[in-house]
Amino acid sequence: MSNPSRLLIMPKFITAFVFMIPMLAFAQPRWVDNASQSDRMQALRIAYFVEELSLTPEESALFWPAWNEEQDKLRAHGDAIRAVETKLKEVESDAEAEQLINELKELQLKAVELQHQVVERMSGFIGYRRAGMIKQVERAFRTQVMKRRMNGNGNGQGQRPGGQRPGSPQRH
Repeated sequence: MSNPSRLLIMPKFITAFVFMIPMLAFAQPRWVDNASQSDRMQALRIAYFVEELSLTPEESALFWPAWNEEQDKLRAHGDAIRAVETKLKEVESDAEAEQLINELKELQLKAVELQHQVVERMSGFIGYRRAGMIKQVERAFRTQVMKRRMNGNGNGQGQRPGGQRPGSPQRH
């Protein structure tokens, strides 16, 4: 036997649930990563690199496809390093740990070589002087992004008068 009051509640619950899902999608916090935010970040990175490295349109046309390809290689290699590091946490014997540490060492040495290959390849498009600056430009870009995020996206949010962040002790 069915409970009649339960039958009346179910359609209301389903209706409320169906209407709540789209509302939750609009109520996502600003920090949730999405494709448009990623696209915006890439556009900012390109603009920053173009300005800092003084890339001409011709250089940019050669630089960016090669740069993206090299970054994909470095990302994949970093994933391989992290996979070995994760395995290292789970080993039960010193022999296994030693093997993974040696594998990690080889991967880390390969990472250094890959980074040098990136500089070599980019130097073919923009010369060694500017190719040598890429690491510093990337670091400066990331620092600038992090500062803006910590300061409430650069629009004054998250700041108290006198430059203090919320929750920090008052300066006297």
